Amino acid sequence: MNTKMKNKKFSSLLMKGIGMLSLAFIPFLTSCLNDEDSRLAPTPIAYVSFYHGSPTTSALSIVVDGNLYNTNSFNYSTYFDYGHFFTGDRTFSFKSENAANSLLDTVVTFEADQAYSFFISEEEEGFEPIIVEDELAMLSSGKAMIRMVHLSPDTPAVSLQIDDEESDLIEGQAYREVSDYLEVNEGRIDLNLKTSDGGETLVTAENINIREKRIYTIVVRGYVDPAASAGTANSLNLQLIRNYPNY
Repeated sequence: MNTKMKNKKFSSLLMKGIGMLSLAFIPFLTSCLNDEDSRLAPTPIAYVSFYHGSPTTSALSIVVDGNLYNTNSFNYSTYFDYGHFFTGDRTFSFKSENAANSLLDTVVTFEADQAYSFFISEEEEGFEPIIVEDELAMLSSGKAMIRMVHLSPDTPAVSLQIDDEESDLIEGQAYREVSDYLEVNEGRIDLNLKTSDGGETLVTAENINIREKRIYTIVVRGYVDPAASAGTANSLNLQLIRNYPNY
């Protein structure tokens, strides 16, 4: 499921929230500009974030149009917040860190002022990115926004419950699905991940502080089967990511 956001609002958020990775593909062209050039329209850009959610995939290098994007290690459970990218068709190569051969190649078309999220997910013969367009509604006073992405390979469809509320916030989400952003109240909450078929609680994250007018992604990651998890590092858990951390 795609998640989208109004362009002007998203551009405002991103200008406040992007760090140094944002500058990776916007070269500085000031030395050759004259007064007429300086009045030209700005270069159209898209905004892209990355999350590594494949437990069996090693640290990755992200190469875009032949240029290395990430200088920091992109390990399992790592999140890179939105960076600036030129629009149009962009060629992505995902490689094992410091390796020459590509593990996966794909071409993605970016539109101006649109935001995208890449979630690296596990497949039987490697990994596959889930690519969604992000859209958000305006944030209300006392409210925050939450979405969930299901990246646990052996976990069935799940539902997400907040505290002991009678109705689930998210219902019947299958592997590799990404929910829309949903509005929740600010404050400290418990998150209960349950099976959709029988309501069995799989994992709980307690006393999570949800701040007003902030935007979060909940990642369902790891394995529900202890034999597959090979230790607590890859066992089923919930990871809360704050999008736009400087907003």
